[in-house]
Amino acid sequence: MAKPKLLVASLIGALALTSIYGLSVVVEQKDLMISQLQDAVSEALDGQSVLQQRLALSSLEQDSKIAELARVEKQVQQLTDENLSLKQELLVYRKIMAPEQQAGGMKIEQLHIEPMLSPGYYRIDVLLMQVARNKRWLQGKLQLQLMGSQDGEPASYNVADLQQPASELTFKFRYFQELSSEIKLPEGFQVERVELSAFIKGNKWNKAAQIDLQQAWPDLGNT
Repeated sequence: MAKPKLLVASLIGALALTSIYGLSVVVEQKDLMISQLQDAVSEALDGQSVLQQRLALSSLEQDSKIAELARVEKQVQQLTDENLSLKQELLVYRKIMAPEQQAGGMKIEQLHIEPMLSPGYYRIDVLLMQVARNKRWLQGKLQLQLMGSQDGEPASYNVADLQQPASELTFKFRYFQELSSEIKLPEGFQVERVELSAFIKGNKWNKAAQIDLQQAWPDLGNT
């Protein structure tokens, strides 16, 4: 009877050892998995840190580029404003100082030509201004000559003769004066340019003077 009991005890012991060994294997596998997961998490965290650093660097570079672009745009706007201001100043300077448009204390401020409603009729306006510091009366006369071609041959006409009725263009002013002429172009006459001469009478303050100005006829059509 002792042998069966011994066998049973041996079997129980073997089963217990097997259970303990199996449990140990499971524990080891679990520990290995946990270690692998920890390594994976650590690697992921390292990768995230690198990505965050790259993102921060990229954001910094983008902010720097945006700031540089804003600075360049501001400089371009400043240069544009300065260029416009210089052009305006140059235009004013040319109007005041242009020797071909002023003499005897007077300057030709504007010569304007525009078509009228009737075909072949035009209006010519001349604006005269005094540039002398001490404003005195200025007087004299204008001569407007239309230069071009008549039926293919060179030709010219005096604006005073084209007015209805024909009359001389005279001026007398202290500050400024606008002279207007309404004319009809002769049939077949093609205008190329206008030649303006202003003859200023001399007085005790100013010597007699003459201003000559040429201006191309605008592309308005001649009929």
